[in-house]
Amino acid sequence: MIRIARHALVVTTGVVGLIGPAIAAEMTGAEIKAFLSDKTAYLETTAASAAGVAGQVVIYWGKDGTALYRTPSGTIMHGKWETKGNTNCTEWKERPGTGCVRYDKAGDIVTVIDATSGATRAKIVKTAPGNAEKLAP
Repeated sequence: MIRIARHALVVTTGVVGLIGPAIAAEMTGAEIKAFLSDKTAYLETTAASAAGVAGQVVIYWGKDGTALYRTPSGTIMHGKWETKGNTNCTEWKERPGTGCVRYDKAGDIVTVIDATSGATRAKIVKTAPGNAEKLAP
């Protein structure tokens, strides 16, 4: 009986250990701003992204609210970003009306999710300080 109880405890602990880190927490507006402001983000996008195609992109989020987005094809989009509630809303001049996104963080993985549809737009692979890629409009 004790052996069965120990086994159940080990299995339960293992399951909680596997599930716990997988639970994503929605980032707050303040966390989003601190995470992105004056940083370059490297993303793996889906077709639901602002560029409308899947691939690797780079976005520089200026602390002044400007944003520069290098699409998978290499073209540069530019716009303005701001946090509204727990979302990041960016108005891209080249592709207006893309709407706001929220960020879910699970460990080191940050998933970018369309605030209206709930579709995954991208995963942030890494960030770097400043305009690391020297993106320009």
